[in-house]
Amino acid sequence: MRNNISHILAEFVDNALQSSRDHREELVSLDPSYKLEVNIQIFWDETFTKMSERKATKFVIKDNAGGIAADRFIHAFEPASLPDDRSGLNEFGMGLKTAACWIGKKWVVKTKALGEGVERVVSFDQDLVIENNLEEVDVVENPLQTNEHYTIVDIDASSDNIPSERSLNKIKEELASIYRNSLRSDEMTLIVNNDVLSFKDYVILNAPYVKNPNGPSLLWKKDIDFPFGKYHAKGFVGILKDINSAQNGLVLSRRGRVIIGADYDGRYFPRCIFGASPSTFRYKRLFGELELEGFAVSFNKNDIQDKENLEMLMEVLKDELRNKDFDILVQADDYRADNTAKTVKKIVSRHDEAPKIKRTPVVIDTKPIEEKVKVAETKPVVPEPVPEENVINEYKQPDFYEINGKMHRLIVKFIDEGTELCWLGVSKDEPDAIVCNINVKHDFFKVFGDPTDPVIALLKTLAVARYTTEAVNNKTAMAMMDFFNEYIKKTKV
Repeated sequence: MRNNISHILAEFVDNALQSSRDHREELVSLDPSYKLEVNIQIFWDETFTKMSERKATKFVIKDNAGGIAADRFIHAFEPASLPDDRSGLNEFGMGLKTAACWIGKKWVVKTKALGEGVERVVSFDQDLVIENNLEEVDVVENPLQTNEHYTIVDIDASSDNIPSERSLNKIKEELASIYRNSLRSDEMTLIVNNDVLSFKDYVILNAPYVKNPNGPSLLWKKDIDFPFGKYHAKGFVGILKDINSAQNGLVLSRRGRVIIGADYDGRYFPRCIFGASPSTFRYKRLFGELELEGFAVSFNKNDIQDKENLEMLMEVLKDELRNKDFDILVQADDYRADNTAKTVKKIVSRHDEAPKIKRTPVVIDTKPIEEKVKVAETKPVVPEPVPEENVINEYKQPDFYEINGKMHRLIVKFIDEGTELCWLGVSKDEPDAIVCNINVKHDFFKVFGDPTDPVIALLKTLAVARYTTEAVNNKTAMAMMDFFNEYIKKTKV
């Protein structure tokens, strides 16, 4: 069965959430401060030291919902026994059984229904059931007070589907994403391995309309409440403040629970709205959440049925996003954030290793160049120093190069003024320092995006190659390309 551990655990949460909704009035009358709490504990094989090797050995899922009442008990443990009311989260009669068996061959359910005087315990051993061709299992009843209410599922994790401890954070994030609506509304407390989960809403762009750049800042969020025959979409579509590949795309919910979009790679990108290419700014910035009505879902609740009508709904919905004075699609296409300082700071901090390493100097041998090219009888040009006020950041790591037997240090500075993409400078404090100035406000970066490691590597290489041609008094294109080709093999960023 195509599934993952987060969606499997969600089946138990669904049962608890629906039970608390069904018995809300009784639960609150018993305790006015009542709130559903679902506590998931995953135990790991501690005989291994690496997280990637420590597999889950046991799952315990506890809730304080209404429990499984006597009139639903047999149906609850009978596969595909549909509930009378299928308008909730437990509509297929498959969740608890398939989820427990997906994780392990042995599991125990202890449940105490509100208003009843007994706790019921069901123990399931898959090997024993198959070996003896069992169609029934015994139910143990223990007397308890009528106001007690809970369900505890204890599963020995023995299947091939069990996760390693390395995936724990991903499980927490995906469960928080699936139940974002219940967590936002404070309907439920969801705990995984002692961590109370929460969902942090994404930051929405607040900026002037690209067609009116001097106008007021607008919050780029479009509320959606759109009927389409028997279908209905309600929610919002917006633009992310910062491009984030883990946040773009649409999240589709049903009955308050995420069906598509909880996984990092499972969000919905209808072509009619997002376009075909993941490299466009619209694709990278557009996001949203839609609560759908009228659509059926797969029995394990990780996919929407009737995709054809879903696509048709998206086609019509696209027109809702267009308005002469508030066109979300145009804004997503054409808006460009000025993230220069933040981007440069991130690049510099990522590569600033001055306290950690001593780099081996790169030796640039100029003899082959001198033999191939006639040296002009001119004096080398000394690069002009760059005003310090234009510098917005610089690398601090030691990049040393031995050119003609003399040691030089390369300083990479990021500049936000000028008309050139990259040029040479000299340090006021170090006479043998080469300064590579990279203009982050150049049109090149506006068209091709923020500075990246490969681009910086190329510009550093060009700077050292050009400096070398001046140092040997041989400023020809052939010499510069020879130096560039030699040095690019050694350039690091």
